[in-house]
Amino acid sequence: MTGNVAAKRMDVASLVRSGEPALAYQPLVDLGSGRLLGFEALLRWQHEEEFILPRVFIPWLEANGEIAKVGEWVLAEGCRQAADWPKNVQLAINCSLVQLQRGVARGAVQRALERAGLDPDRLTVEVTEQAMTDERAIQDLGAIRELGVELAVDDVGTSWTSFDVLRRMSINTIKIDRSFVSNLEPHQGINRMIVETVVHLAGSAGMTTVAEGVETALEVTILKEFGCDAAQGYFFAPPLTLEQASRLAHHGGFCFPLEGDGWNEKDNAAAGTALSRN
Repeated sequence: MTGNVAAKRMDVASLVRSGEPALAYQPLVDLGSGRLLGFEALLRWQHEEEFILPRVFIPWLEANGEIAKVGEWVLAEGCRQAADWPKNVQLAINCSLVQLQRGVARGAVQRALERAGLDPDRLTVEVTEQAMTDERAIQDLGAIRELGVELAVDDVGTSWTSFDVLRRMSINTIKIDRSFVSNLEPHQGINRMIVETVVHLAGSAGMTTVAEGVETALEVTILKEFGCDAAQGYFFAPPLTLEQASRLAHHGGFCFPLEGDGWNEKDNAAAGTALSRN
């Protein structure tokens, strides 16, 4: 039974209350060398033997005031697990707008780092563009930045936040939305223009660019031509279990292919079988 089928047979409240949160880890890959830079921690909800996907449970958590509590758990668990990885392997964790608006995100980040013994510069907190337009959220983000944590803005291109705002907030990383990355073929002129513009503007502002949802070698080639720094997506690897991610993290010298057919779990003894899709 898939997560979607399970959601149809049970109401979302029952799914959440009878399940528990879990983390999957999707690799972040350097587009120059193919080396592993780190992982983004992705929240899942485990119900019996199935993983319920975020589009099912996130709206319920937000509507019922549970998202801040779950968000703190993600920070604590992600930092605890990443503390065992080599020091050059980064961890990225999404922070909800609700956490920032309530002013609780900074405290949750600090507690997670201290309990795990994780260096602040190994953690990147990811937020949506919407957080850049909310005064309360901006205050909490500034406090997080003062801890020495890096900041990333997710899904860039969907709302076109001013780059002046991103520069003032000392944003380290711009993540380009998958909806633009997935249509980079030569005939998709508008998407190519958007991606190339974002990469150029971010580079001019001293920010790193990450392309999300990369699935083909052609997308990798075009992104490299544009000067994009890094990428994540099914071309490299799907979200992995902690055990699989840890094997990759400790696999010295491992590099992902930047051409060809991409991820092949049979041939990739370093990581093995993957979890379900984002």
